[in-house]
Amino acid sequence: MNYQPKRFNPMDVTTWQYFNPLIIAHDVGRSRDRSTAVIGGPPPHVFPMQPPLIGISELIELPQGLFGSARASALAAVDTRYHNNALIVADLSNDASYAEILYRTFGPRIIGLHITRHGNGMSAETRPVSDGYISVYTIGRAYLLEQFHNLIISDQIRAPNNDMWRRAFAQLEALQPEWREGGPVYSCPNGQHDDLGISCAMLAWLARHPHLQHWVRVVARSRRPPPAYNPPSKIAWC
Repeated sequence: MNYQPKRFNPMDVTTWQYFNPLIIAHDVGRSRDRSTAVIGGPPPHVFPMQPPLIGISELIELPQGLFGSARASALAAVDTRYHNNALIVADLSNDASYAEILYRTFGPRIIGLHITRHGNGMSAETRPVSDGYISVYTIGRAYLLEQFHNLIISDQIRAPNNDMWRRAFAQLEALQPEWREGGPVYSCPNGQHDDLGISCAMLAWLARHPHLQHWVRVVARSRRPPPAYNPPSKIAWC
């Protein structure tokens, strides 16, 4: 029996055969949290829509208690299932040294995000690592969450109707806003987490970022084979 894939339906992310580009958002959990890998991105160009949609196909909580290279290896296992072809946006807010490990594992496919009180995520600092660098963008936590909320209420997010998406959505609904002089601050209730919800917001941030195509080109250049070396002909020296 020949497998017949589902006909592409822009409203049903399970029918999207690929993302353009594929993005993995990686929230880095602390000691009591889980790190995550949320996979998705913009839809195929075969069906452009206005306003453009963002799809989320899979939400994964990595095992607890992973740090450093072990955590990067768990993320790499997810990346391998997607043919090592994703842009990876990683939360580097609490562990700057993790940038080095991620770059050794994934190379220039890594884009860093520093989530703090302020910032719109439009400018980046260049953070040197061995054999290269990582660009790290600074964004306010409230700005990131509210941007994602606006995309949801404007019906621009497509996600699977499963327990993991419902868990992510519940995490976002449970956040408690506190109004301060600089604006709202969103915090988790005691004993709860926001790792999946934040990862979804990170993915949507990159999918709509004006620098997205720049990063696609950076990755494409990194995969080109070096030009062939043609030694000079002896005749040329005569």
